[in-house]
Amino acid sequence: MQDATRLLIHESASVLEALTQLDQTRKKALIVVDDRQRLKGTVVDGDLRRGFMKGLTIKDAVALVMNNDPTFITEQMSEKEANQLLSNKFKIIPVVAPDNRVIGYYSYKQVHENENVKNKRVTILGMGYVGLTLGALMADSGFNVCGFDTNERMVEQLWQKKPPFYEEGLDRYLNLVVGNRLKFTTSINEARADVYIITVGTPLVSEEKLPNLEYIRAAVASIGSILEKGDLVILRSTVPVGCSRDVVLPAMEKASGLKAGEDFMLAVAPERTAEGVALKELEHNPQIVGALDQRSFETTSRLFHTFTPTVIDVESLEAAELCKLIDNSFRDHLFSFANQVARLTELLGLDLNNLIRAVNYGYSRNEIPVPSPGVGGPCLSKDPYILGNVFEQNGLDSSMIFKARKINEAGPQLIKEKLYARLNELNKDPLTAKISLIGMAFKGHPETSDLRESTSVWLLNALESKEHVCAYDPIVDAAELTALGVKAVGLEEAFRNADAVVVLNNHKSYLKWDLSKLLALMNKPAVFIDTWHLFNPMVLKREKGIVFGGLGNA
Repeated sequence: MQDATRLLIHESASVLEALTQLDQTRKKALIVVDDRQRLKGTVVDGDLRRGFMKGLTIKDAVALVMNNDPTFITEQMSEKEANQLLSNKFKIIPVVAPDNRVIGYYSYKQVHENENVKNKRVTILGMGYVGLTLGALMADSGFNVCGFDTNERMVEQLWQKKPPFYEEGLDRYLNLVVGNRLKFTTSINEARADVYIITVGTPLVSEEKLPNLEYIRAAVASIGSILEKGDLVILRSTVPVGCSRDVVLPAMEKASGLKAGEDFMLAVAPERTAEGVALKELEHNPQIVGALDQRSFETTSRLFHTFTPTVIDVESLEAAELCKLIDNSFRDHLFSFANQVARLTELLGLDLNNLIRAVNYGYSRNEIPVPSPGVGGPCLSKDPYILGNVFEQNGLDSSMIFKARKINEAGPQLIKEKLYARLNELNKDPLTAKISLIGMAFKGHPETSDLRESTSVWLLNALESKEHVCAYDPIVDAAELTALGVKAVGLEEAFRNADAVVVLNNHKSYLKWDLSKLLALMNKPAVFIDTWHLFNPMVLKREKGIVFGGLGNA
């Protein structure tokens, strides 16, 4: 299903307005709606021509010549069912909600062009979480895909169908497509294609908190060395607003000797999937696209429509860049609100988790999240800084954005202070006590093995000694935990003789624990801190010899 915004025209609009809109959208049909965007009809260029032959003027209302009994489908119908209705006669079919509002459309041209777009060769630069999942899905969808990465060890591992990280379902995809429609290389000359998708990282430079664009520049230089006329370049990495036009475009033109918009196409299609469910979300999440020109958008749209139901045209490169920053910065700000209020409720002796459940219940305007041990991960810890810098570059106040980030970054330090205070209450030295950290990946649900910018790692590094610290994670490989400077242990070993256990992410397997049995293994009196409110505090407070600690409660 495609976004219908640009094809909607009011029933009172004139024929001249319809002609103008058809010309601007380069479409052959429009969807006629009323004030509430309810479907009234459709009009194609042939309707207008026939109207002129009958004496219609350009000032007349388009409703006079529209088809007021159009074929349409409901949102419950599948894409396959919609495609069966499309024909050269029915060039577009509106999709309507139960109240008859137009919420999208399917296009005859789109369906038939999608059949041909799979003939294009695709190269994805960067085989990390974003690039590898996209490449596996596109190969499974019928594309011939080449994954390019400069990491030779990773490429060798991928040829062996061994993913370098955990992602649900990725093993199955790799077993199906590697060596068939998905190959890997470290040589850009072996990666020649018709479509190049840049998915390399843009990590922050530590002190300045600015994104490092060197990986982007390297990818652009590589593509530019083999770019040919008619090729499409898609930027999927998270970048500052203006990067695609001011950095990528001129560098690509210089490296290739070709002209953007004339010789090659350029678009921005920001990655918007969550680790742990990336493969599922690639098939279901709407894909935002901002392109240099209409040709670039249409080709990019056809590409994504082969596996994604909805493509949204935001009409410029800069708009697409900003969409990604808005997405993650908003979520970071939302979480910071809960984490800030948690400090207040702890002082007041109230349980914020219970309060949030109360104010959210049956109240559709509220989706307040529960407090968490800070907000980490490679996206939410980075994107607000990029957005804040964009604000400052445009002379605008960025304090709200940066303040939210600082609140979330402070979470691990607050947990450390709570942990040390609880141990001191028991006359246990935090430097010699056995402390077990549970859940080292930056999130537990959806599950991932990603340790990048994990608040659990931040807490570990904040501890004054790692000598007596153990770590358990149901997904992260033990070798990666050992590399952090701690002892990797199993679940029971983490609890056995522990003076303190701190639950740091929300992996669903924790809910299956026999918690009383595990707590009995601890060196009592002992500390148990649940930073995700996974367990009932009242039950924990009744456990003999256990001093409980949580977030947002006393």
